[in-house]
Amino acid sequence: MMDFDNLDVSVEDGICQVTLNRPEKFNAMSLALRKQMTACLQRIAGDTAIRVVVLTGAGRAFCAGGDISEFECSSEELNDLITRVSHQWFRAFANLPQPVIAAVNGPAAGAGCSLALGSDLIYASESAYFTQSFSAIGLAPDQGSAYHLPRRVGLARAKEMCFFADRVSAPQALEWGMINGVFSADALMDAVRGKARALSLKSPQALQMIKRMLNRSFESTLEATLDMEAAAQSFLFSTEGTRQAIGAFLKK
Repeated sequence: MMDFDNLDVSVEDGICQVTLNRPEKFNAMSLALRKQMTACLQRIAGDTAIRVVVLTGAGRAFCAGGDISEFECSSEELNDLITRVSHQWFRAFANLPQPVIAAVNGPAAGAGCSLALGSDLIYASESAYFTQSFSAIGLAPDQGSAYHLPRRVGLARAKEMCFFADRVSAPQALEWGMINGVFSADALMDAVRGKARALSLKSPQALQMIKRMLNRSFESTLEATLDMEAAAQSFLFSTEGTRQAIGAFLKK
């Protein structure tokens, strides 16, 4: 489907799997990888044949965060990198209409943790861990972590993770409600593909509207949410997919 040096992208039965493909660098985000992610995500967003996105990493890591070797530049250059490239690709990621499932097969550190947190569903291997490692090198969270982390684990735990940069194991993350499930390393991808297949059989319009409404819920009022729900239902009742789903349900 798409040809990128630092990404492996495949599409089958409406499921697009995007694999960060720098295993020798633990899938650290280089400038080239960030640019390729932006292009890849923009194409996925515009492809109505893609119903679900699965995101994972090649080798032993999910993503080690930013490529530190590229940080040896002036603060002005680094700021430009973060604002123009890093946040450009993350905005493209955050704005994907399709549900995104992160299959965290290993360490998710720094911006790699941010990437997982920005996904709609997170499943991890037993050996995976998550760390907001920014403060360990004198930086603050970015790539949306300051937004997503408190919403997943609460403010107190989010501050602790960001202040101390400690590792949070996959089982601990599950206990906190930060992620959705933990599997053995051998079972992770099969489990995630099963989840993706289940979603791919549902109305894509319904899933996209569910995602949009829930993502806005923390900033919305009850009245505004009721209006969004009414508009969503009105539209969905008019779609062929919903009519077929209702018909199939009534025949059971």
